[in-house]
Amino acid sequence: MQKKLLFLILTFIVMGVLPVIAQQDAQLSQYMFNPLYINPATAGTDGTLKFQLHYRNQWSGYQTSLDGGGSLGTQIFTASMPLNGLRSGIGVHFVNDKTPSGAGYQDLKLSYSYQIGLGNGSIISLGARGGFHIKSFDNSFRPRESDDPLIDGLSGKISQTKPDYSVGVLYKASNYFVGASLNHINSPVYNFGIANIANNKAVQSLYVHGGYNYYLTDDIEISPTALFRTDFQTNVLEGGAILTYAEKYWVGGSYRLNDAGIIIAGISLLQNNSLKIGYSLDLTTTNGASAKAPTSHEILLSYSLPAPKLLSGKKTPVRTPRFRR
Repeated sequence: MQKKLLFLILTFIVMGVLPVIAQQDAQLSQYMFNPLYINPATAGTDGTLKFQLHYRNQWSGYQTSLDGGGSLGTQIFTASMPLNGLRSGIGVHFVNDKTPSGAGYQDLKLSYSYQIGLGNGSIISLGARGGFHIKSFDNSFRPRESDDPLIDGLSGKISQTKPDYSVGVLYKASNYFVGASLNHINSPVYNFGIANIANNKAVQSLYVHGGYNYYLTDDIEISPTALFRTDFQTNVLEGGAILTYAEKYWVGGSYRLNDAGIIIAGISLLQNNSLKIGYSLDLTTTNGASAKAPTSHEILLSYSLPAPKLLSGKKTPVRTPRFRR
């Protein structure tokens, strides 16, 4: 029954897919290891105090026609922990995303989740996230067209900060999960002080994600995952699987529709496998102007500790890294 439910949800997602176009928020190829970035309802649901850092270099080595390097750089830091005595979890994340064109954004937000236990041992988690979304702009880059009010009205580097909010929900069973989140629900508008700029905003975006853990043998686990995201005009679907050996080594791959094939590998180190080091390589599959460069690279560092004892909750031990959500 569980497998059928997940299959039906993922099938529904595939049926709704449209051609892929670039979206506003930074993407992660190793999204399956950092669900907090996708969905605030996942805060604290894996039972550990966890710190994670992603570094992504997209379109590595790409050179623009006139102005030098053109790769995109993204850094994402997240931290989360359960509040055991309150059946809750909290998290924080920071995102820094820059493009060579002079545009970029930063996120600084707090997440909170409340978990409702169900009779079969599964949970429903409800989450909310709030904080600041900062858009930055540098008009020293070369404009595509003249009479752009943003370029003509500004000089040098400038940024604007607006409050930004997200909500999410997660259903998590012992060996699978399904979640969804709606980001930028207030759609903050950025005009940098120029009155006639009305369309420069962070538009609402919906994320739907799911995964399943299955042991082939005592030492080999396979974890299929999928992620669908849309800003209600363009859509992105990606999915794949991770194969874990002895709860220590993992290798896998995924495919982002009309964009890239992805190779993923990593290792867990230290006592209780508390330190994870992961790497992914994107191999571009598109042709033409959308294929800025053939490869993108991403590095993941993750460190877990036992969750602190708070508000009469029980201290949670660090468990083996089975890609818990």
